[in-house]
Amino acid sequence: MEESEIDIRGILGLLRRRMVLIVSTTVLVVAVAAAVAFTLTPLYTASALVLVDPSRKNILDDSAISGASSAADNARIDSEVELARSDNVLLKVIQREQLISDDEFGVSIGLTARLLSFLGVPPPDLPTGQEALNQSLSKLRSAVSVQRKGLTYLISLQVRSEEAGKAAGLANALAEVYIQDQLSSKISSAVASLEVIQSRLEQARTGIVASETAYDQFIADNIDAIARDSGRTDLANMQRQIAALESARAQSASLASTVQVAIADNDINAIVTNLQSEALDALEQQRERLRRDLADQAGTASELDLQAELSRIEQSIIETANSEVTALQGEVQQAQDQTASLRQTLRSEVIGSALSADTLTQIFELQQNAELARRQYQTLLSRAQDLEAQADLQLADSRIVSTALAPEAPSFPNKRLILILAGLAGLGLGVGLAFLYENLVGGFTTDEQVATVLKRPVAATVPRQQGKAESDSHADLVVSSPLSIFSESIRRARAAVDQAIRHAQRSTDAEERGRIVLVTSSNPNEGKTTMALAMARSAAMSGQSVLLIDCDLRKPSVHRHLGIAPETGLLDLLQSDEADQMASLRHIIISDPLSRASVVVGSRRSNAPTDQLLDNPSFHRILKAARRSFDYVILDTPPVGPVVDALYLCRQADAITFVIKWASTSQSEVRKNIDALVNAAGEDIPLLVALTQQEQSRSEYYKKYSGYYSYSA
Repeated sequence: MEESEIDIRGILGLLRRRMVLIVSTTVLVVAVAAAVAFTLTPLYTASALVLVDPSRKNILDDSAISGASSAADNARIDSEVELARSDNVLLKVIQREQLISDDEFGVSIGLTARLLSFLGVPPPDLPTGQEALNQSLSKLRSAVSVQRKGLTYLISLQVRSEEAGKAAGLANALAEVYIQDQLSSKISSAVASLEVIQSRLEQARTGIVASETAYDQFIADNIDAIARDSGRTDLANMQRQIAALESARAQSASLASTVQVAIADNDINAIVTNLQSEALDALEQQRERLRRDLADQAGTASELDLQAELSRIEQSIIETANSEVTALQGEVQQAQDQTASLRQTLRSEVIGSALSADTLTQIFELQQNAELARRQYQTLLSRAQDLEAQADLQLADSRIVSTALAPEAPSFPNKRLILILAGLAGLGLGVGLAFLYENLVGGFTTDEQVATVLKRPVAATVPRQQGKAESDSHADLVVSSPLSIFSESIRRARAAVDQAIRHAQRSTDAEERGRIVLVTSSNPNEGKTTMALAMARSAAMSGQSVLLIDCDLRKPSVHRHLGIAPETGLLDLLQSDEADQMASLRHIIISDPLSRASVVVGSRRSNAPTDQLLDNPSFHRILKAARRSFDYVILDTPPVGPVVDALYLCRQADAITFVIKWASTSQSEVRKNIDALVNAAGEDIPLLVALTQQEQSRSEYYKKYSGYYSYSA
């Protein structure tokens, strides 16, 4: 299979093998999510919909309504979104709805304080003032969401609460406060502009008075020169009339003001003295007579009548004085009108007279300054009147198009969605753990994985065989089905071992006839004995002389694979006298019934430490003799994990075949045991890995070339 192709069968096989892990992880994650979802406080979300009109509106001028560019409108709507969720608006909602005292959005002690209170520590006092307001603002801010609906002019104002009615009420309150704040902002802007213009109006009014005064004062100061230059004596007469009218107006205005003060103080004497009117004098005489009569008639029955008459006379004096004041004010106004008319006539006559260029220039300059001051004043006055009207007639740019209603179901937590997402997350986590376990923690499943992790060559991958009879061995397939996948994998493993030994011998210039191959594994039941017997039979069937030695003295099993029950075995040989060992070796060697391979079985278990028996000169001599007599000597040793025997025997081997059960033996355990073998045997001894009991569905190589194999016995 190409590296870029996806091994679907391999993935399905992995999922099937780790189904328990995947299902357990998924169930656990869903259970935890369900427990959390059903303990969360339900939250209800209510939404109010507001339409924002970005056009500039002036109710006093329809022609002022104009649109803007799309980019400007988008910026305006985005700005309104930020304003709607600003702290300024939220604080007004808190104040309007009195949320500081609310159970949900009001002040409360924190989680840490509640835990300490549960443990017996007195809880702290609730925050007050600005701290309480900040806490309430923070809670409301987290419960409010303002969003623009796509590219429309609609804004959705959403509020989450533990109560459906409260959520709707707060959403509507937020919309109303936002619109009211927008309107207040527009009114405030108009009022602020009006205040600025009114301050400028006062300056403009002062400027008009100053310019007019300067104009008239120039004419008054230069009237003699003007009359002389123009030859007109009537201009001086007009100026004197103006001065007389001004003087009379000032006297009348002063008298009217003095009398008004006296009237306000009810000072009859001051009124009569200042006005000097015949009618008032007559009334004053009557008043004095009544006062004398009242003094003479004190305590008599006519006293009350005299007092009433005195009050009537005084009231008549006040009324007459008011009439006199009104007449004076009329005279003042008449004098002002005459003065203004004469001033205007004088100005016109002066301008129309033959004057010197210097005088005429100064007059025109003063006249122009006065005209500009009047125009500026009129412009400001008109703008001030417009702003006053706008401040009273402002409209908000936004309006509520859909009020918030109390939701029927909570928006959080969405238990169904949480459980679905938890199921997907648990399934993904389970699959991830399965891949992690399979490729990093668990067993090996591919040749590439073995080569990558162990940095060791893979001799062969032996497929798993179907169930067999108790008296049969899978190693029998080498003889009964020599063209099967199993038999071919054994031959492939033997070929890899031969090549590794030849390379090692060439690098060390070693030339020995017999080759010792040690077969071991990490744990029992990984297929090492089957592997050793199958390799021995395969070599024997190829015409080579082979000796298989069952070195597993703790738990010998070769004889069971052969279906025999010998009386003596390797243990008896090693425990015999040194002089009789070589002679006894010939008697305990048996012939494999299915091949010409020679076998030394173990026969029975040892009750003593076996490493002393295998790592001694006697066994070394046996191996040397076997080298001289056989082409192949295969040592079936105990597993490296529980027993140390293989660590001693590996020193005598020319190659080591390390058997790993497919998808079973943990990678860490394999690495540890291989490192132990390499440390014991040295780097010069080649160590090859055989992956055994692989599922048939994984054997893509063999399926591709299935026409070359035979599955019949």
